[in-house]
Amino acid sequence: MPDKKLIKILDNIAILLEIKGENPFKSRAYSNAAEIIRENQLDIQKEVQEGTLSNIKGFGDALVKKMTEYVQIGKISYYEKLIAEIPESLVDITKINSMGPRKTKLVYEQLGVKSINELEEVCLNGSLKKLKGFTDKSIEIILNSIAHKKASKGLFLQNSVIEYAENLLNQLKSNSQILDAEISGSYRRFAETITDLHIVVSTYNPFEMCQDFKSTFNANQIEKHLLILTNENIPVTVDFAKPDEYILKLHQSTGSDEYTSAFIQLFKEINSSFSFTSEEELYNSLGIQFVPPELRESITALEKAKQFKIPRLIENLDLKGMLHVHSNWSDGRNSILEMALRAKELGFSYIAMCDHSRSAGYTNGLSIERVKLQHEEIDKLNEENHGIKILKGIESDILTDGSLDYPEDVLEKFDIVVVSVHSSFNMSKSQMTKRMIAALASPYTTILGHPTGRLLTSRLPYEVDINEIIDAAADYGKIIEINANPYRLDLSWENVIYAKEKEVRIAINPDSHKTSTLEDVFIGVKVARKGWLEAKDVVNCLDYENFMNGIVNGRISRGNS
Repeated sequence: MPDKKLIKILDNIAILLEIKGENPFKSRAYSNAAEIIRENQLDIQKEVQEGTLSNIKGFGDALVKKMTEYVQIGKISYYEKLIAEIPESLVDITKINSMGPRKTKLVYEQLGVKSINELEEVCLNGSLKKLKGFTDKSIEIILNSIAHKKASKGLFLQNSVIEYAENLLNQLKSNSQILDAEISGSYRRFAETITDLHIVVSTYNPFEMCQDFKSTFNANQIEKHLLILTNENIPVTVDFAKPDEYILKLHQSTGSDEYTSAFIQLFKEINSSFSFTSEEELYNSLGIQFVPPELRESITALEKAKQFKIPRLIENLDLKGMLHVHSNWSDGRNSILEMALRAKELGFSYIAMCDHSRSAGYTNGLSIERVKLQHEEIDKLNEENHGIKILKGIESDILTDGSLDYPEDVLEKFDIVVVSVHSSFNMSKSQMTKRMIAALASPYTTILGHPTGRLLTSRLPYEVDINEIIDAAADYGKIIEINANPYRLDLSWENVIYAKEKEVRIAINPDSHKTSTLEDVFIGVKVARKGWLEAKDVVNCLDYENFMNGIVNGRISRGNS
């Protein structure tokens, strides 16, 4: 398991060097090292002890020396020296929208700003506006970002807790006296962000097991409950229950307060039994349909269950196509073939390469000439028949006037065109809405990518009337993406529900830039399930022939999934 503390140190060194104005290559060496450890799940202690770290590309002598020091004494003296020169808290400021290393250095040197609270203060007292490069609009963006960051404090992304949660679950289940254990709470019903973890455990000896695990997890004990605070400050509650109590406790701790309250009322009216072997049996005892955990947010699901109108929600195995992925032709890490073969291993029969378009120079976007060369490579790979169809796609920037990034004679050569906003986020709501609708009106647009531009816990959505966008997609017969990147999950599940009402087809896309994140597409399936989607609502549940026929015809029939 990679050392998260070490990864954070390396990332911080990279940012602090940028603030200092050091050679960008020097900064990049540390950020690359952090990414290599993350990506390859490197055990640095093992690599150092076995003397193999220098064999890994990206770890030169200087980095190996620092990694060795970290393994031996638990810190890196170079980093300690760096944060003695520059406050470590500046790293947090760089992550505020409209800041970054250069502006962070400016406010530190000119105004003595060392923290987010101090940045907020100079925004409000007018000091910041006196510095070159800061306008009323940029200050408004900074203040909104600070407010969002404060509101997001104590919120955790699903992917940031899954490793800890699964390890904890495995430790519990490895004990022979534990009959079953499952994560419940908002995590189980796939809330976009969570405040804590809740685990319910089945055992014949709940109090004794609670005592036994207390020292293992360095936890506080309250009767048959353990309270744990992880190194990342995630609160965890572990409830130990007898087998005949387990299912009810699991169910009660999964749903929202609204849902659970309504369910308990129904349960009291109908049922006198308290012992069940499964949640399905619990629902059957009430004479209603089983409600999947993802839908247990409001009483709407319970009302549907009484009418037996819960649909068969989409499942991972329903997906057949992998759309919106990037390769090393733009800012991806892997080749087209590597991405395609990994998608094939995951069970997909077609994949659409959607590298960035030419305006995205910062991502090595494709010039018209490079588009032609990439298409030649895709043709060659398809001729070689690697067991998966490779589609010619592009992620086209939506320009400020709503036009796409290539002339028509280039756009018509793509199998699919994903259109996305990557710049000028700070337009007014009406301007941004008009811009995106213009892109949807293009006959070459296939899919609208990450429609609100949000980054969970770090960046607010841009101002846009998302319902109006969904309405326009319905009018023009366009597809909207659930971007399954765990930092995006965009469309949100609430907006997915509205899109389904408007009969807008959805694509579940990983937006992957490397083979290791292609599996993010299955995170998108959870969002789709929470939005009540069935396989027929999702375009990449179509087989290759039906998908391509639908694209060629301009509209994809809802009945062909």
